[in-house]
Amino acid sequence: MAESDDITLWKHLAEESKAGRLDLDPSIAADCLKACEDQLDVYKECQSLVKQAEHVTGLGDFPASDQLAKMLSMKAVGGEGNFFDSLKEHIEVLSLIRDTIKYSVDRFTDQDHQNQQQIHQG
Repeated sequence: MAESDDITLWKHLAEESKAGRLDLDPSIAADCLKACEDQLDVYKECQSLVKQAEHVTGLGDFPASDQLAKMLSMKAVGGEGNFFDSLKEHIEVLSLIRDTIKYSVDRFTDQDHQNQQQIHQG
C-alpha cells in the first residue's frame, strides 16, 4: 500500500521538529500533545471494537444472510476500504503529529531547565 500524503507530510514535519528546525508555541503545544494522546486512545479502542466485527454472525437464516455477514465482516476487517485499516492509518498519522509536538515540547522543557540551572548557578 502506498504511503498517504498525510503520512509523508507528518513524517517530514516530525523529522524537522526532531532536528530542531520546527518549533511550536509552548503555550498550546502541551494541550495539543494531550489531545493527541487522548484521541489515540479513542482510535485504538475503536480499532479493538472493529476487530470484534471480523466474524459477523447471527443474521438469521434468510437466503442472503451468509453473504451479508461476509460483506459486513470484510467491511470491518480485511476488505477493500475496511474500517480497521482506515483506523490504522489515522493512528499512524496522529502518532506522527504527536511525535512532532513532543519533540518541540521536550526541546522547550530542556531549554527551560537549562536556563533555570544557569540562573541558579550565576
